[in-house]
Amino acid sequence: MQIQTGTSVGGGIMMQPPEIVTTKDLAYIQDALSWELLAAKKFAMYAQMAQDADVKNLCDGLAKMHQGHYQKLLSHLDPAKALPPTPMSQ
Repeated sequence: MQIQTGTSVGGGIMMQPPEIVTTKDLAYIQDALSWELLAAKKFAMYAQMAQDADVKNLCDGLAKMHQGHYQKLLSHLDPAKALPPTPMSQ
């Protein structure tokens, strides 16, 4: 299977990034960044509010997971500017 830029796709995974990022691609990336950041912030807040230790740990883990997704998306956009993962301030 070939996409417009000639980059081959194997098994549904793009082997190389496309040469051109379209306006639609950029809008989707911005949305994904917003979703991940919002989810990370919400779970960090839920962890602070949780009374049960198991719920608190679960929410902390989910906050870190979404923060990691956010950082991974940023690293794909500009690997030189990506920050190492840091814990969210509480």
